[in-house]
Amino acid sequence: MFWQSQNIAPHFRGDKVKKQKALNRNMACCFAGCSIVGMSTGTSGVAVAAYIDRDRYTRDLTGETFDFRNHKTDEPVLARGFELPPGSPGWGKQRLWDEVDKAEIATKHLARTGEVRLRAGAQLAKHYVFALPKDVQITDAQRIEMARQHIQEQFTDNGLACQWAIHMQAGNPHLHVLVTTRRLGREGLDKHKATDLNPDFARKNGKGFVSTQDRISEKWEAFQNRYFEEREFELRVDPRGVVFQLHEGKARHIEASWKTAENEARLEDARQTALVEPKTILEKLTARQCLFTERELNAVLKKAGVEDMIEREAAKQRVLSCPECVKLYDGQGQETGLYTSTLVRAEERAILELTDRKMREGGGHVSERARQQALSRKTLDPEQREAFDVMTAANRLCVIQGRAGAGKSYTMGAARDAFEVDGWRVVGLAPTNTVSRDMHTDGFQEASTVHAELLRQEKARTNPRSRVKAWDRKTVVFVDEAAMLDNRTMHRLLQQADVSGAKVVMIGDDAQLASIQRGGMYTEIRQKTDSALISLVRRQKQDWMRQASMDLADGKIKEAMTAYQEHDCIKAAKEPIEVLLQDWKRDVARNPDVNRFIYAGINTEVNRINDACSKTMRELGKVRGGITYACEKGEKKFQQTIGVGDRIQFNATAKNIDKNLINGNFGTVQKQSQKQIEVRLDSGAMVSFNPGEYKGFALGYAGTVYKGQGKTQTDVYALHGVTWNNRTTYVGATRHKGNFTLYVDSEKVKGFEQLARSMSRSQDRASTLGYLDERQANQVKERGRDRDGPALTLPGRSRVEEPSLDAPKLEIDPERLRAAREARDRQERFANSEKAREHIQAKARELRETITARDKHKAAMVKMRPESLDYRAAVKKLVRLEGKEQEADLVLRKSCKELAGTLGKQAVKAEIAKVFGLEKAGVFMQQCGLEKAVKHQIKGMDYSR
Repeated sequence: MFWQSQNIAPHFRGDKVKKQKALNRNMACCFAGCSIVGMSTGTSGVAVAAYIDRDRYTRDLTGETFDFRNHKTDEPVLARGFELPPGSPGWGKQRLWDEVDKAEIATKHLARTGEVRLRAGAQLAKHYVFALPKDVQITDAQRIEMARQHIQEQFTDNGLACQWAIHMQAGNPHLHVLVTTRRLGREGLDKHKATDLNPDFARKNGKGFVSTQDRISEKWEAFQNRYFEEREFELRVDPRGVVFQLHEGKARHIEASWKTAENEARLEDARQTALVEPKTILEKLTARQCLFTERELNAVLKKAGVEDMIEREAAKQRVLSCPECVKLYDGQGQETGLYTSTLVRAEERAILELTDRKMREGGGHVSERARQQALSRKTLDPEQREAFDVMTAANRLCVIQGRAGAGKSYTMGAARDAFEVDGWRVVGLAPTNTVSRDMHTDGFQEASTVHAELLRQEKARTNPRSRVKAWDRKTVVFVDEAAMLDNRTMHRLLQQADVSGAKVVMIGDDAQLASIQRGGMYTEIRQKTDSALISLVRRQKQDWMRQASMDLADGKIKEAMTAYQEHDCIKAAKEPIEVLLQDWKRDVARNPDVNRFIYAGINTEVNRINDACSKTMRELGKVRGGITYACEKGEKKFQQTIGVGDRIQFNATAKNIDKNLINGNFGTVQKQSQKQIEVRLDSGAMVSFNPGEYKGFALGYAGTVYKGQGKTQTDVYALHGVTWNNRTTYVGATRHKGNFTLYVDSEKVKGFEQLARSMSRSQDRASTLGYLDERQANQVKERGRDRDGPALTLPGRSRVEEPSLDAPKLEIDPERLRAAREARDRQERFANSEKAREHIQAKARELRETITARDKHKAAMVKMRPESLDYRAAVKKLVRLEGKEQEADLVLRKSCKELAGTLGKQAVKAEIAKVFGLEKAGVFMQQCGLEKAVKHQIKGMDYSR
């Protein structure tokens, strides 16, 4: 497996091209490859296990022997390992792969003929290859640590067994991992394959099979960056890498997917200087952000070995001029220096199309009786009441923007109660297990992670016999921390809601921690749909703290930190950890019952602080006894003394032992022995496990900021470090209800100004929708010339400015552009103003009076229409979508019969489906005398959408 590229200049070819020269020393590579071991490739788990282990194995099923003890003696094996999930039988390597064979035997054929053979298309295992960093800073011991930790996180924590080895090929250290396709539990291999671990689970001929495309390179990249950052290495993985040469292995013996012939063809066409395919570069550049610059592109090419400036410039132009690359312009048609790809633009537009379709739906309201009953249980202030009204209105998609500590969960609970009283099925989703468990604690009977629920719904949709209850039009889906969803997941969520007709309520804050992968669409959706803002902070009790939290939410980091400095809440010292521990010990001695937590930047600091805190609790008599256990945290194995009363956290998931053994859970030790530990989780649930069987636990007095999102503590102690930026600062400094103290290393941070700058570093990942492509920019310039004046100011922004509502509507003719601009201007004039609310209320009153005064079929309409139509939402949506206020007035003022003559039958169809829904559509057709005119058109419409 070598990093290579496609040949650009034929004169660089030789009879056999040499391997690419070493990568830039300050960058690691994120390559991860995967192949299926099974009937389609003619391989077996036993054969591949022997190959990666450089050993001799015999396959029990066939009697074949595979001997690789003398294979590639110049490629030593640095380390070998065999990992079984907690609670599984103590099988050895040979036994495991023999059992894998048995699980794939064609039982019907065996019963009929007595012949033992595997099922057609049997998939025995997945063979992964990961490129390990070869930088001199990384020792062999650290490479082994990386391997063990990644294997635990990705495989054994999910119940899969695996065998691994690190091969030290010259200049190319790499990790082989052979993983079972079925979970291994106490009773052996599961009957069904672990398809839930593959987001891109594939189907062929109506049958499911394990997919290799599960974003392994992105996960490997994220893991390495986190590992380097925690150890303060000056290394980062460049995800915008290069095309790889396939790892060959001993292909002639085991028929792996890395074929010798294919490698020879790649070598023949490769260039020594590792120039790259434009499409590959674009995919890597946009993997974690939507936009990139020429400077970032230059860095990629230099990293790929293109040192010559002239050659690099030619390669850069080749990328920028390829059809998949999109140059971006601002609202006046001027160049921005930013680029994206057609794939990113298409993905964002697809999300907006789904958003528009959900916005055109209706019938998402709850009855007035249910609303009043829910409101009688909770006291809501005006902001919370407005959010409640938006969530329970007729829309099918809405967004609640809630600042940290503003009470959005409380308000969401009120809306949940209203839907439940009205007979709706309520589903609570969140991006992480921690937040989804909190939703369950808060009262959601159905609570899960977004990924798990979407996978269940997608399977239910494709399998009519599935026992999973599918969403329908009487389902409302609350998505907490929705701003953390990446674009791919957001698209899947809206697509499922579009197909099922379910209502979606998103709750989040786009100023907090965002998705690791490409995101930013939460903000765009919020700008387009019915939304409300809960901004008044309630978590902190002191006025200046609440104001500081609101400043953090608005990006005013310096102002917020100034307030904390003025109140002596920022302490600078040469040994900040020691000062932090002294303060913590003093506070615990004074009041040991307060809920306290310590945030640190990296795990080495977390471990040091945890050990010191446990010692303090023992000295104070709050922890009794103490047993030293063998613990594991990622790749690290260590011993830790834990007593009854100690706080612990779980760092590995082992649902096969206990459903509550989940990474991220916290609790307090209640009982302990050498063979059993009982823990009461913060949720109140009890967990019991054997510490010799499950070792993924550690002391839990401190953790990283990423463990804090969605949590509330009384007192927070924060250790400043290199990982703090505008988002981590916002999250870390808003978790507390009582006190917050920040501890800073005075040797590394020279003064308050430097501290404020470091904590204000932007980590925003904007979408591309606020920018124009070349064709749109030319339209804007042409329109400006036609008017003999300056070019039109269309929606455009920098990366951190608020997006425009009408950006996706730019690809239309000039007349529609003008209408969109006018609609946007109207919205800006009326947005969030009392005048706008009064205007909409007056329209609603006028409509009711007009309908009441008309003939009998309009009198019938007034009885049902106020329940089904959100007037404020109707005005906003139609003005925005059509750009013509008079059309909105027609919809509000005219009967269906008058609309048929004014706007045409298509408008009538849309309005009946949107406003009244399927149940009332037929009634209104008859009342309006339109049954004959539009019956044939309405008959084929899908009202469930």
